[in-house]
Amino acid sequence: MKVNFRIEGIPALYKLMKKRKKLDFVFNGNTLQDLVNGLISKFGPSVKTILLDKKDEIDIEYRVAVNMIKHLPYGERMDEVLNEGDVVHIMTVG
Repeated sequence: MKVNFRIEGIPALYKLMKKRKKLDFVFNGNTLQDLVNGLISKFGPSVKTILLDKKDEIDIEYRVAVNMIKHLPYGERMDEVLNEGDVVHIMTVG
C-alpha cells in the first residue's frame, strides 16, 4: 500500500528521513502499525525509539491525523486501517 507520510515538529525523525518532511511511502499491510513497521524497516530502529512509547504505541506526545480530518486517539491508533493514497500526518502536540 502507498500513503503520503508527513511529519511536523519531530527533528530526529526528519533527520532519519534524509531531511524530508513528507514522502510517498510503500509498505506491506494496511494499518498504522504496519506503516510504523515499514518505517522501522526502511529507516532503522531509531524510528521506534523516536515514535513509540514503552507500550509500542505512537507516543501520547504526538498527534496522528489521517487526511487531516480524522485525529486518532491514543490507545486506538495502531489498529487504524489506512487506505491507498491516505495522507498520514504525525506531529507534535501543541
